[in-house]
Amino acid sequence: MTKHVRRTSTAELETIEQRIIDFGHSELNPPFADNSVSTSKYTLLSFFPLAVREQFRKNGNVYFLCIGILMFLGYYTPLFDSAITPWTTLGPLALVVSVSVAQEGYTDLKRHRSDKVTNFHPCVVLRRAEELDYGQEGRGKKNPRKRNTEVHRGKDVNVKIQTDSTPQRKKIAIAFESVFRMNIHAGDLVLVRNREMIPADLVLLASSNEGGSAYVETSSIDGETNLKLRNSPHLPAKKPGESTAFSSSGSLYNSDEDSSSAGAESFRHAIERIANISTLGHPDGVCSLLNPANANELPNLNSLSKKITPRGTFNHIWQFLSGGTTAVDDRRRAPVKEGERVQFIATLTSEPPNTHVNNFSGKLTLPPDTEGGRSEHVPLNAENILLRGAALRNTEWVIGLACFTGADTKLVMNSVATPSKFSQLDRLINRIVFLILFIMLICVCTLGGLAVSVNNGSFDSLWFTGYNSDLEEPWPYFNLEGTSGRPPPKWDNSIPNYLQMVFMFVTMLSNFVPLSLYVSVEMITVMMMLYVGWDLNMYHEETDTPAAARSTIVTDLGLVEYIFSDKTGTLTCNIMEFKRCSVDGHIFGMPIAKSAPKKEGDIENRADEDFLQNSVHPLQNLLAGSVQPPGLSTVAENDEGKESHVGIESGTETLTFNAEMFLRVMSICHTVVVEKEHNSSEPGNPMKERKGWNSKGRSDSSASSSSGKYNKKKKKKVGSKKKDGAPEGHAYQAESPDEGALVSAASLQYGFQLIGRDSSGVRLSCPCTSLLDDRNIVESLRNGTLDAKSLASHTAPPYDSSSKYSNDSARSAVENASPRVETWSILAINKFDSDRKRMSVLVRSPPALGSMPMLLCKGADSSMLLEGVCEGIELLENIDDENATSRSEVENFQIASLLGIQAHLGEFASEGLRTLVLGVKILSEEDAETWLEKFKIASTSIEDRDKKINSCGVRGREKSTHSWSHCNRG
Repeated sequence: MTKHVRRTSTAELETIEQRIIDFGHSELNPPFADNSVSTSKYTLLSFFPLAVREQFRKNGNVYFLCIGILMFLGYYTPLFDSAITPWTTLGPLALVVSVSVAQEGYTDLKRHRSDKVTNFHPCVVLRRAEELDYGQEGRGKKNPRKRNTEVHRGKDVNVKIQTDSTPQRKKIAIAFESVFRMNIHAGDLVLVRNREMIPADLVLLASSNEGGSAYVETSSIDGETNLKLRNSPHLPAKKPGESTAFSSSGSLYNSDEDSSSAGAESFRHAIERIANISTLGHPDGVCSLLNPANANELPNLNSLSKKITPRGTFNHIWQFLSGGTTAVDDRRRAPVKEGERVQFIATLTSEPPNTHVNNFSGKLTLPPDTEGGRSEHVPLNAENILLRGAALRNTEWVIGLACFTGADTKLVMNSVATPSKFSQLDRLINRIVFLILFIMLICVCTLGGLAVSVNNGSFDSLWFTGYNSDLEEPWPYFNLEGTSGRPPPKWDNSIPNYLQMVFMFVTMLSNFVPLSLYVSVEMITVMMMLYVGWDLNMYHEETDTPAAARSTIVTDLGLVEYIFSDKTGTLTCNIMEFKRCSVDGHIFGMPIAKSAPKKEGDIENRADEDFLQNSVHPLQNLLAGSVQPPGLSTVAENDEGKESHVGIESGTETLTFNAEMFLRVMSICHTVVVEKEHNSSEPGNPMKERKGWNSKGRSDSSASSSSGKYNKKKKKKVGSKKKDGAPEGHAYQAESPDEGALVSAASLQYGFQLIGRDSSGVRLSCPCTSLLDDRNIVESLRNGTLDAKSLASHTAPPYDSSSKYSNDSARSAVENASPRVETWSILAINKFDSDRKRMSVLVRSPPALGSMPMLLCKGADSSMLLEGVCEGIELLENIDDENATSRSEVENFQIASLLGIQAHLGEFASEGLRTLVLGVKILSEEDAETWLEKFKIASTSIEDRDKKINSCGVRGREKSTHSWSHCNRG
């Protein structure tokens, strides 16, 4: 387990292991922090000493304090002489420091007020109604617990809870408590509405959007104003025939009949679903990590919250004095005895708090779907967490589990303490003070030396200053009658030394640094702060909000000369377009015009034109179909080693295997989501129940599309598209311009339209018949009598001018075909990273296409065309003509394809295009299951998750049977 050093208010260094949080249980004790945040610099006790110390960062104040002390010593002690009283310096200094301290106190008071507004902002937390009502009686009138009247009109939501003790489902009431933001704790189930700020780091559990997704604006975190998509976690897909989900009492997103894949989930259904897996429905539930069926994964829960701290000790004492008990908590974390019937609740296991806003590692452990069953683990990443400080947009409501609160949130951990800033004027005065002190020091040392020298030379004539070597000598010229008997004065028989002279001249020349300068600067600062608040040009009339000067460095306003920005996207259009591709050894898409074209009549130029006419085709010609007569579509060997023909129905026009898989990789291997377009007007009451939603939380009129078969009943016209290729009323949201360009091109250019993504998989609208429609081909691929290489070789056209891809004979395979909807199940996604430089998606084809597991992959050519990644690349090491006769037709086809890809990649790169290589591998059920098991363990690990997932991909080899290249233009 990882170790983590956590900041606390007492500056303790605490080493904690990974966090474990039960759904709905508020964690009040360390190491969990409360949700209060403080941005102020001072407290009531620390204000005076810290603020005064802050003022003496100014060299002038230090100088005058030292001068005042020297004057005091010279004026009230015999150490040296001072001609000026110290109060002439210390008095004005005290006034200047007092004004500055008052300014600091005023600005920090504003921070305290801002913190109070933030910490006391009302939020909504889901509670059991009986718990809320019991709390009303115990708290009295001073601090009553109250319901939020805006959510569900202030009424409770009655939900049905499934228990193991009774077969019938009992009803309980869930209330919406209005709490201050500072009173949210880890484990609370928080409701956030549209345009509200996320109050803590939340794991997204449900939302009003389709598939449980939500949109947030993170401008206060990373400065990005574009909306970011966040998804609620989903259970991984299962094999055909295997139970795909739990009952409504034990799932995160349930089975096909209970899921929200057909539309958005209702507010009532989301609460019921969450209540069934949390302490809302099962207050005495047991942590799912303690499920005996997961005996090999049981954690040590005793070491997680046993840390002795002053705060934890105080909480335990208060709990004891108030009559509270920890019996429920102890029971919730106690090991389950053999044969004991308990109700398990979902549990979150996460990494310790850290500063990485773009990374998150955790897992949800769900209750078992059946008695005695195993608890499923759902991996969590940064796409499943809503960070504090982000604002919810285009989403009516979300429900999330508080993971990190207060000082543990990523926003607060990345923030620094309020700095003590110096204005440019203060820095200038500090430098000038140093210069004046240097000049003053030269003057003082010079005058001190001259004074000592002159005094020593004329000591005998300095009787009028009180110096005389004869201490008994009477006062000269004091010889009036009657004064002869008076005693002599107190003579000094020695003059001050050099050091005493220096100190005396320091006090005399102290006005070298004018104290009035600091008084003037402080008064100017105060007036400028007032002017900022009075400026009508900085007044927002709609909200009656004037500008507020929260810092004392207002003198720096107007001194900005340069603005540096690394946001190149704001200066250029970061748009990618699909331009060219290489499939079956042929290039589709015309070359990009060079900046310096060759002259007409050039022999080399005419040769290039002839080459282009034969090998380069328009993009649309990739859809060129051919009628495959029986027996010629594919060739396989039977058990006796004889040739057996597996054919497609005569007269059916199909794409080649490479062309079809190329388009499927483009339209499936990505993380693009289909977003509903929102109107500019805000929704009315976001908590109102939707009309047409049944008790299971899905639309009564929605058709189930998760069966895997083609959806024959379409409610909207398939094929209607927008400019980006998305269905009408929707838009594509891509993480990168590359993915958006691929998905849009697959839809606009070739008709392979992405129409949805949900827990059941990716739904496509495909315009043509697939080779996998032939059951003989599917069965041959399953039993090994046919492989993808042979299928690609025998369906590929020849490399000559008579190819079906040529301009003269090109005939589209989709002309007479009607679009149909397919659902491809997503089994696992291994996302792109800078180390692997490729992305892999393990999918399962629809039942109509054989339910075959396939690995789709795309990435840079440097990471795809490698031995162990691209099958057949090792053949390029030995391609002499002598061995050509000994190679099979399939091997020759592989060599020709790979050589063509490499040549075409060089051509694309020379045109300045960004290139990408796509590949596919058809897996057996055993290989897919083995890889999925390894990937599941790696994806649910908390420590070094990325490294384990990468190593899982390397061990899985991500080996593609066939590869193709494409390129985009930015």
